Order: sequence, then structure tokens, then C-alpha cells
Amino acid sequence: MRVLLGSMFTLLLIVTITHAGAAGIPAPWSEANPEVTRDIQAGHPLVVHVIVPLCDNALIDCGSAAAGKPESLGTNLYWGALFGAKRIFGRKHLGYELVSSTKTITGVLERVVFRRYHPGQPWGHDDRVEQLIVLDAIDGKRIDEAVQRFWLGATEGTRLTIDDRTERRTVTVHVTGFAGHNRLMDDKSLPALRAGGRSPTASFVMACESAPYFSPHLQSAGSQPLVMTQAYMAPEGYTIEAMARALARNDSPAQLRAAVVVAYAKWQRISIATANALFAPAIPKRP
Repeated sequence: MRVLLGSMFTLLLIVTITHAGAAGIPAPWSEANPEVTRDIQAGHPLVVHVIVPLCDNALIDCGSAAAGKPESLGTNLYWGALFGAKRIFGRKHLGYELVSSTKTITGVLERVVFRRYHPGQPWGHDDRVEQLIVLDAIDGKRIDEAVQRFWLGATEGTRLTIDDRTERRTVTVHVTGFAGHNRLMDDKSLPALRAGGRSPTASFVMACESAPYFSPHLQSAGSQPLVMTQAYMAPEGYTIEAMARALARNDSPAQLRAAVVVAYAKWQRISIATANALFAPAIPKRP
């Protein structure tokens, strides 16, 4: 009965969101970011770049000494632990291919690149669309630098050079994400929020209460916040994966949010209603 009720609530949530758009057809997230569609129709990959400052017991309770060791790639809560970002994307049944793992980038403990192919129809493309998920693990003691990296990527845009087997590729980032502790709750005046604005990307922040701390600044700099939170939550890898999959489907902002809500409820083993309350309403792109 509990499973049935949960499924019914999920269906109701999705149906409600589907009918929220004009004429019952919600606009895809790319409508406010037309350069993304142009890139994909030209054969370029959809690139999602996520900054992951590792959990640091000096800032928050990460659950154990190993999970909160801020430079430990293998055991950190947000990276190598059971629900960490790298560990989640490495699950074979999810269908991602590990493209590369690099530990020689200045300021980054490890950069991993995953690839998955998606149907091109939502993008007006006859062929499959390549999606690249680029995850950067940052030493948790350098979380201020992680916020700065995210901020500059979201508000100025980024091109990344990655290794793809024997080929070196330079790709344009279309969505910039952050998953970790909300450092702005400790210090609202970080210099990171005074920069940017030249060539913004869409963005998301999986962190406690990210909407009130990040959204106004991102919007002012021209970055559309796609999914943000309004309560305490666990910014673990499954939230990033759900977001990445929904981005590839070219879902509407409300549908992106719904996808993350459903994933969060599943992995946390909580009700959809409880998970739904943790995420802020979708924010329309400013004209």
C-alpha cells in the first residue's frame, strides 16, 4: 500500500507539472538558453560541469571520520562513498561510460568525465545526443575556491579540455552545477558573488537552502537557476544524476525539479511529499 500511494503521488506530481505550462505543454529548459540547442544541433555534446567540494567535518557533521576527511577521494561522503558523485555515476546499470579520470588539474583533486547517449528527438536532432558529465572533486578545506569556480562557470561560461581515450577535446559547458556544503550559510559575503556576468550558463545548486543564498545573485548575473533547494538536504550523487538525465531529456525547469524530487525520495527512502518540500519552486528565466 505504501508503494502504491508513493507511485500515485509521483504520478500526480508529474501530471500537475505537465499541465503547468502554457496550453499544457511546458517549455523545455533550453528555450531560455538557445545557444545550447544550436550547439547540439551542430553535433556538439551537451556538457554538464559540476563542482563538488568534498565534505569536511570541520564545517559540518559528515557522518564519520572517513566520510568527512576533506581530501579523501575514496571515502568522502560526496565523492567515493556509497552515494558519492563519482560512485553513483560509476554504477553500471545507469548506463554511463567512464571517459577519463585526471588528477593533475590545479586546484582539483580529481576530474572524472562520464558519457551517456540520449535520444535526439527532444533537441530536434535525428541522431543520438552525446552528454558529458564532468565532475570536479575539490578539497573540502578549499571550499571557498570551489564556490568561486562554480560562480565563475555559471556567470562567465567555461570551456574545458578533457581526455577522451586517445583524443583531447575542448568542449563548451552548457550547465554549471554545485553539490556540497552551502558555504554561503557560513559567510554570505564571499568575493565569489561579486564577479561574472559575461557569458552565463544555466545552473543548479544541490546544497542546503541554496535558493535564498544563491538564486538572486545568479539571476542578477544572467544565470538561470534551474533547480535549487529551500531546506536542509543531502547533496549526494543521485541528485546530480537525476538532474543530468532530465537535462538530456530537455525537460522544463519544473520537470527538472520533479525528477530530482523523485530521485531524492527514492534514495532517501522518504515520501515524495517530504522530498518535494525540500526543493524550491522552479524559477523562470528573467527577460
